Amino acid sequence: MKIAKQKKIKSSEDGLLVKNILAKQMGFSRREISRSHVSGSIYLNDVKCRLTQEVHTNDIVTVRTEEPILESKPIILYEDTDIVVVNKPAGIPSHASAEHFDDDMGSILKRYYQDDAFTVRTVGRLDKGVSGIVVYAKTKQMAALLASACEEQLLHKEYLAIVKGKFEEKWGKLIYTLGKEKGIRGRSVTADGQKCITNYEVITEGNFFSLIKVHIETGRLHQIRAGMAYFGHPLIGDRLYGGSMHAMKRPALHCWKVEFIHPKTKKQISIECELPTDMQKVVDKLQETITTA
Repeated sequence: MKIAKQKKIKSSEDGLLVKNILAKQMGFSRREISRSHVSGSIYLNDVKCRLTQEVHTNDIVTVRTEEPILESKPIILYEDTDIVVVNKPAGIPSHASAEHFDDDMGSILKRYYQDDAFTVRTVGRLDKGVSGIVVYAKTKQMAALLASACEEQLLHKEYLAIVKGKFEEKWGKLIYTLGKEKGIRGRSVTADGQKCITNYEVITEGNFFSLIKVHIETGRLHQIRAGMAYFGHPLIGDRLYGGSMHAMKRPALHCWKVEFIHPKTKKQISIECELPTDMQKVVDKLQETITTA
């Protein structure tokens, strides 16, 4: 587990309870404290502790987490009065859920703007383990306009993925149907599923992996991950769909480019985002093998 936050107790804090230190001195919300307590990730002098334990001078209070440390300031790629576009790191959900009610990107943005009444609405979500560009609307009206643009394919996204093996055809269009089968995690290709159209283009290929560019014409859950696995090219790091965990520990998928016409200003918006470090390292190794072959 990684250290999320750590604090050494001052003499003026001697005798306070752990929960007071977490809330007042370390800035954790009640929900965050509760979640950390339930998961057993609060430590006093490297020993798991109760919230009601007293702390003393020079004690060390530590909160550990298996999640990536959340940046206090999101990486904003574009912003105006109606829209904010961010680079979402892998490991952070795009939106809140029962399991992630305040550590998702929407909540990070809310804290960044310091406005409890402010609510951003995600337009086209990325899976928790996927990195890259996510578009958020700042108003209900803009959310509806951008959602309509998505349905009409006026919001164009491109992904970069590292997948297993080589392709016989260096570019192509994959058409298949995805559905949910009972007893099987994730999505599967089924006769009565939702239609998926996935376009790919090989950028670089080695003996074992290929870097491809992907554009989807339909936005289905796990469309790229499940579809590539079905056609024999699972994303590396994608445990759910049989991808090798040797080179990466999360799906090697990154939304690197988004283009759309601004619903209000009618201007063309084009945003790009470079590969994250973990994927770039794999690509570098891939290129090294090509050079030395």
